Amino acid sequence: MANYRQTLRYWYVGQLAVLNIALFLRLFVMGGAAFSAGGFMLIIWTLTALLPAFEDEQTAWRRSRRVNDYLQTTILFTGLPLLVGNFIDLLIRLGLDRRGLIAVAMTYLIVAGVPVATVVTAKIKSLTGRVLILIVPIFSGVVGAQTTLLVFPGLRAPAGFTVVSDSGILGVLGIVVTLTSLLACWQVKAPHWRLNAAANHGITLLLVLLAVAFSLWNAFSDGDSWATTLTRWNFHLEAPTWAMFLNGLEPGIAEEWLYRYAVLALMLTMVRRSRARLDWAVWSNGLIFGAWHVTNVLAGQSWAATSEQMAFAAALGWFYAGLYLYSGSIVLPMGLHAFLDILSMMASGSQTMAVPDAFEWQTLLVTVVLFAVVTAYLLTGSRRRVVQRRCRQIVEDGN
Repeated sequence: MANYRQTLRYWYVGQLAVLNIALFLRLFVMGGAAFSAGGFMLIIWTLTALLPAFEDEQTAWRRSRRVNDYLQTTILFTGLPLLVGNFIDLLIRLGLDRRGLIAVAMTYLIVAGVPVATVVTAKIKSLTGRVLILIVPIFSGVVGAQTTLLVFPGLRAPAGFTVVSDSGILGVLGIVVTLTSLLACWQVKAPHWRLNAAANHGITLLLVLLAVAFSLWNAFSDGDSWATTLTRWNFHLEAPTWAMFLNGLEPGIAEEWLYRYAVLALMLTMVRRSRARLDWAVWSNGLIFGAWHVTNVLAGQSWAATSEQMAFAAALGWFYAGLYLYSGSIVLPMGLHAFLDILSMMASGSQTMAVPDAFEWQTLLVTVVLFAVVTAYLLTGSRRRVVQRRCRQIVEDGN
């Protein structure tokens, strides 16, 4: 284990050195005031970014070191794609193959966050801080890394590269690898894949069928009133493309890995001594998941559509958390979430939601109540004992 951590430290220092030297060369080529001011700032930042790799836990200024951990995590996860883009652009200017270099860069970004997470982010002790840092800079930085890379001026990528980057599928692999490595440092084991033997498989099957039926209704129901919502259907797909498939697959895997594996485990650990830890963790998990969708406003989605989506996501977040803890398998919420998003995007031909009408607000209310009731059912009676046993396993794994 010590050799493994030492290797990660070498990787972190080497990666930082190569990328920052490339940035220094860029500033040197630009010359003038840009080199003087930018070079000085780069030296200061490089020194502060290297501190986590060499600091001793007994070193003074502990609070300053913790602030630096948050700062460097945010800067590096946000800026790594641009730093890699700058390095690749310099190599292209030396006459090396552009396509091959961009392909290597997109692939490398899958794992580029691992040394940052294990050397810098792993030092964060606050459970609240861990949750926030996972949701904001790490998730957005890793999932969008390939897209950010191709934004770099000078990297003119072929159309196929853009399709892959825009789908976020490489970012999915990145978030799985990065979060698994980081949570291992926080002593949280990877989620289970097999079904929990203590769970009633009949109940699990009914939950899966409910989720599948809801996904079909959500994608294909063409009714505009309560009289027609279950009788009028349109099974036409507006955009049955690979790009739309991948765009739906990405949140199904990445968001579940983040919220139902990482965030839920940390929240259970946060309140491990509370009698209400199970209820608090599950209901809060859904609310945080729903609130996180407010960022879709930045993509041009209207406030009305975003508000509907936030409530919709919160309800599904409760259900997915309850299903994961009861069934014991992360595969179910990932698969059902992906199935819902893929069908919805292919059927509508869009990744954004339209402004809801009066009837859609009514169906939203029924949806929230439905999944809240199903989640409450999983948290009561004999189901609760199954879920509590799984929660204890998660918390014990985190000790």
